[in-house]
Amino acid sequence: MNRRTLLTGIGLLTAGGAAGAAAGLAAEPALNTESPTARTVSPSGSAAYRATVTFRTAPSARLVALTFDDGPTREWTPQVLNMLRRHGAKTTFFQVGERAQADPGAVSRATDAGHEVANHTWAHSDLTHHDEAFDRASLERTHELLTKLSGRAPTLCRPPYGRIDSIGLAVCASLGYEVMLWSNWVNGGSPKFDVDETLRRASPGSIVLAHDGGPQPNATLMQQLDRLVGSMTDSGYTFVTVSELLAASR
Repeated sequence: MNRRTLLTGIGLLTAGGAAGAAAGLAAEPALNTESPTARTVSPSGSAAYRATVTFRTAPSARLVALTFDDGPTREWTPQVLNMLRRHGAKTTFFQVGERAQADPGAVSRATDAGHEVANHTWAHSDLTHHDEAFDRASLERTHELLTKLSGRAPTLCRPPYGRIDSIGLAVCASLGYEVMLWSNWVNGGSPKFDVDETLRRASPGSIVLAHDGGPQPNATLMQQLDRLVGSMTDSGYTFVTVSELLAASR
């Protein structure tokens, strides 16, 4: 296999490259791939325009953030709130707009309990699969709803699947969002293993991903998250919101 065939097979040969070599390989079909710069943006104006992306922080205190994606849901969000209340822990809920609209009381209950709500798009859409207008509409609609329901404008965004590119980052920058990813996770398919790994690997500043919506939550996940929070609290950790974690790390 020559280099050209290899690059074509793994999708690294651009359409421009194929066109430039067409004379010598007339029988090879041109690749219909998007230009690498097609999904970039060039904001106008001279003001600062930036969005930071955080996986974890490094506070001096033993602080960690357990976060929940894809809610709220009527089945699992109340269980999460009860678990957090028992341990005196705080969290950040990255909420899907249409699910918050379907259960607005869940948003107010979370914020009344001292938790943070943040933007996870309107319909859990992959921001890298849409244009700027779609991404902006999705995030702005969710922003407006969460602000109305919580009485506080969200300042954080977590892109679904952890996927974001130049377009999504530009929209986040325009909304003043910081983009939050994660350093540890507890999935519904392997919660005991994931909690064991998190207990072994987590350290001050860790951001742990879990879910209170979508296909992930189940009874075992809830039990293992309870074990995680209890064990780390007993070890001297304090569970805080992501914004509190960021503030402590600055």
